Amino acid sequence: MAVAPLPAVAGGAVVPLSAVRRLIVERVDPLTGRCRYVADLGAQRISSPLLVARRGDRCDAVIENRLPQPTTVHFHGLTLPEAQDGAGFDAISPGASKALRFEVKNRSGLYWFHAHPHGFTAEQVHAGLAGLLVVTDAEDAALDSALALTPGNRLVLAVADARVAGSLLRPYAPSAEDCLHGWFGNRALVNGALDARVPVAPGWVRLQLLNASNARGLLLEFRENARDGSTSVPFHLLGTDGGLLAAPVPVERVFLYSAERVDIAIDISGRREITAVSAEFDPRHQARGGRIAHHPARDQYPPLAVDTLCAPGSGRDAAYFLPDGAELALFTFNVGGAAGAAPPPLPARISTLPEAAAAADIVPRRMRLDFDERAGFLIDQTPYRLDEIAFPVARGLREIWEIRNSPISMPHPMHMHGFGCRVLRRQGTFGPARRLATASSGRLPTDLGIKDTVVIWPNETVWLALDFTLPEDATFRGRQRYMFHCHNLEHEDGMMMRNFAVL
Repeated sequence: MAVAPLPAVAGGAVVPLSAVRRLIVERVDPLTGRCRYVADLGAQRISSPLLVARRGDRCDAVIENRLPQPTTVHFHGLTLPEAQDGAGFDAISPGASKALRFEVKNRSGLYWFHAHPHGFTAEQVHAGLAGLLVVTDAEDAALDSALALTPGNRLVLAVADARVAGSLLRPYAPSAEDCLHGWFGNRALVNGALDARVPVAPGWVRLQLLNASNARGLLLEFRENARDGSTSVPFHLLGTDGGLLAAPVPVERVFLYSAERVDIAIDISGRREITAVSAEFDPRHQARGGRIAHHPARDQYPPLAVDTLCAPGSGRDAAYFLPDGAELALFTFNVGGAAGAAPPPLPARISTLPEAAAAADIVPRRMRLDFDERAGFLIDQTPYRLDEIAFPVARGLREIWEIRNSPISMPHPMHMHGFGCRVLRRQGTFGPARRLATASSGRLPTDLGIKDTVVIWPNETVWLALDFTLPEDATFRGRQRYMFHCHNLEHEDGMMMRNFAVL
């Protein structure tokens, strides 16, 4: 079988994963606390790299921590052994290093890597410690060929919100209210840039997009900017967290919560300017009062930029705060160049992904997402402990997880390390989200692919199918410990997490 070429993506400084010798984690501005990853290739160093890899490629590098805090690097969505997962069990101390060795075993898709030290994740990811990894395979390359993409029309973007005064980023200094509900900014950063304008050519644009916000949900919509106002531009959903769907799905809007990814195709022929926005929606923040748990690790190290995080009685910076669910402009496509031939039709099938299914005789593992005014958000009413194993799972077992969110809670994007899942069913979804549920069993279009992060709304129940098969290599032998947690990063740092072990 021919080896798939590395994808010709745009959006940053593209670096083959296999070429990285050191991944340096450093703070670049002590005043604002901004940080970055630097890929050391031996002959050159590249800041904020956009990593690309083929399925089967290997990474053999060293992580070097130059921060004043412990850190880890979690390759979000990849199937990795515990020792390489970067989940925070074995953080890298300031000034220390750790070997990073693994093989990419996942199918094509947009994955990402980010800081994941317990108690410091929200601060470090907000500071810039989030990078993109594009994995390709034969199906991915065939789709690019079928779309006849113009160079520059395959884009890989990460959207995050930040608090901005003028053109200056304000440091991460969350109030107690921010730590309870999440850190919400007033402007969008796209691959680290404000007011991003992306040049593209007429024809199909293929966009792989990550919501890298700490907590903000996005209701993604595209609007054509014209003299007589703006009109919605439809697009096609091609894939989700774990790669391509079986077939494209036509949509006008999709929800995208923290850590979720989408792969889309949009035909921009005959248009000059299209803006991506997060349209207004009801965010369903039902929790009132209470406080978030304080992670004890925070007492040992200073913040990256300011002295106090989540202090009781501290006020939210209202002048630079836009509520979750408010409309937010994200980025703009500037269409340039002469129109060519009409773009080719989308293929009817784009991957061999089977339908989501589970054996009828499996008894679901039931979990509850709770809100406690004294302890904050919890899983099964249990505060997190680093040394606890909430439950063991037999290697190779297939399970159904039934997860219900409390009616007095808020949306929780729940992430499982090490494994993808398939959404089988939703029940109790609130009205505006339910109206987007065009698939069977109350599922959204974004539920149709392989997922590693699934949003669960207040009073909603979601059923997930998981396969706990692990690769046979030596690195996966013995007990493997993984995490299941909320990817609202303020909730994660507030210890809305559980550990499980695959035996």
